[in-house]
Amino acid sequence: MTQATSGGRPGPGTAVRIAGATLNQTVGDWSGNLARIERAIDRARAKGAGLLVLPEMCISGYSLGDRLLRAGTLRRSWDVLGDVARAAGEMVVCAGLPIRSDGVVYNAMAVVSGGTIHGLVCKENLATGDVEYEGRWYQPWEAGRVDEYEAHDGSRVPVGNLIFDLGGAASLAMEICEDGWMGVRPGSRYALAGAEIVGNPSASWFAVGKHRTRRRMVEQISLEDHCAYVYTSLLGCDATRLVFDGSLFLATEGEMLAEGRRFVFDDDMEMVCKTVDLEAVRQKRMENGSWRQQVARQVAGEYGAIPTTVYVDVDVAVENTASRPPPYWDEPVVDSADPSLDHFAEQGLGPVLTAADVSFFEVELALAMGLRDYLAKTGVRGYCLALSGGRDSTMVALLVRRMFTYDNPKLDKAQLDALVHDRFTCAYMATVNSSTHTRDAARAAGTEVGSEFLDGDIDSVVNGVRGISEGMLGRNLDWENPVDDLALQNVQARARSVIIWMIANVRQFVLLATSNLSEAAVGYATMDGDTSGGLAPIADVPKGMIGPWLRWAQRRYDYPSIDKVLGVPASAELRPQEEEQTDEDDLMPFVVLDELMYYFVQKAMDPAEIFTSLWPVFRERYAGDARAFADHTARFVRMLCRAQWKRERFAISFRVLPFDLDPKGGFRFPPVQKGFEEEIAEMYALVDALEAR
Repeated sequence: MTQATSGGRPGPGTAVRIAGATLNQTVGDWSGNLARIERAIDRARAKGAGLLVLPEMCISGYSLGDRLLRAGTLRRSWDVLGDVARAAGEMVVCAGLPIRSDGVVYNAMAVVSGGTIHGLVCKENLATGDVEYEGRWYQPWEAGRVDEYEAHDGSRVPVGNLIFDLGGAASLAMEICEDGWMGVRPGSRYALAGAEIVGNPSASWFAVGKHRTRRRMVEQISLEDHCAYVYTSLLGCDATRLVFDGSLFLATEGEMLAEGRRFVFDDDMEMVCKTVDLEAVRQKRMENGSWRQQVARQVAGEYGAIPTTVYVDVDVAVENTASRPPPYWDEPVVDSADPSLDHFAEQGLGPVLTAADVSFFEVELALAMGLRDYLAKTGVRGYCLALSGGRDSTMVALLVRRMFTYDNPKLDKAQLDALVHDRFTCAYMATVNSSTHTRDAARAAGTEVGSEFLDGDIDSVVNGVRGISEGMLGRNLDWENPVDDLALQNVQARARSVIIWMIANVRQFVLLATSNLSEAAVGYATMDGDTSGGLAPIADVPKGMIGPWLRWAQRRYDYPSIDKVLGVPASAELRPQEEEQTDEDDLMPFVVLDELMYYFVQKAMDPAEIFTSLWPVFRERYAGDARAFADHTARFVRMLCRAQWKRERFAISFRVLPFDLDPKGGFRFPPVQKGFEEEIAEMYALVDALEAR
């Protein structure tokens, strides 16, 4: 039974057993998504839960793009919600879906039980900016608004700022993902209006270090709002580009009661379930004078309209079986740098992490999960890679090996080697400009990861293309001519592309591109050459991180081949060997390039601002030569602007840093524009003034 009242309060109760779950869903997989939700309900029921909070948009998948604008998407989502309501039985289940009301689409969470949809809460703060693009599809819900939603099947339910009175034992409210990150949060209004359990169902994408921020946020909100706070998120890669690490928390009064595993490979869900003593929450609210003052202001309408309470006729109260906390003077000892990752050590997939390990491990797990889900959700059997013996392609090869390791933890080494050999092909393609060092390094790495390793010389292809081109142009091509130099370099990369695509097609595998973030920034990549591929796993990894990551992987997993890979400076090996070409000679020191990229893209600074900020950092590296650093800054900005057309054509990539250069999701930069020449001139004016002192 559902009935709406205004500002009601639940009666006294003992405790409620609350479950939160992450789910690895797929966009538009209506039957599969429903099946996973039903399994989560069954699992929560077996744990004795009376309330289950599922992630944002878990019915349809989050990354729908313009599928959200199709009537069929909205209709099917609602129909699946009816199935979820029937599966819920006596449990209260919260599940996310898109709805259309008054001609616009909202991001909604539904509260259901016993075959009944009790009400809908819609997202008030849309995630718009950076990779988030929710403003394209959704309308934000107006704070304080309550309305009636009429579905396509004629059913009507309340929608808006609702609190759900769960049979008088507890009161539940929800804020959705971005709502919880705002300074003025819907959840606080709900808590002041009497909500004791606040859910935050999310589709929060992974970035290095973000999990620690989430954990602090959840603990702090539960303390400030004197509530049980349930944070759930999606898991895996539902439609590429964004990887969801599956963060899962249950906290009360600033204490983390339960934290789920992240990056779960051995299941398509993760769940925490705890008995929460709501009497303790009520006691804290009663004792806190400033809390009572805020409640009085809420009642007086100072914080907007009081939410409407919907009564849900269920019995969720349980006996308080929560374990007794340690003595107040006994500060708990934290044994792990990140408890959400401890399960990998427990499965024998690596030693316990230190704090210094976490970022490298997170990057590995996010990219391995993206690679795994791309195969699983597209139905392709395996991957193909042009393995050069350099840092970038070696990192990609190791990530593929780790993907298979995480996805098959019960296989011994011989079985895993056989599996990888069957589903991963690497090829080294040499020209006269290639060194024996990189060939040996590529073979060592390809063999070590267990791939099928192919090796061939491609000079006949390169010379054939060169000869035909010279005949058509009516002249010989010369390495001493700067125009010819670039063409002669690129023809080697493009010849490799033709061959590796042939191998990928024959194997029916996805071809992996190996471009990194730093090279993408300045266009240091051959279009239709080393950019070839359907998926670019490390396109959001800066060059400055790749070498240290390889060293870390070598220590953690004992990969001897990495010594060979790191034994010489990074080089494209496209010029004659006697020129001793290196990537940093072609560009600039990568430590400088990466900082310039961060300040220009993430901090949105112009050249003069960048120079002012970074010159003190790099003064010693440049031996006090400010003009040399300014030259590198100017070169970087010009190359980044010119290279946008290349980035528009790059393969699909996975987001792992707080910023990226993906024009389809992150850095939407114009491919045709007036460059930053006036801004560069301002920077050189600063240099002139500095030199004149």
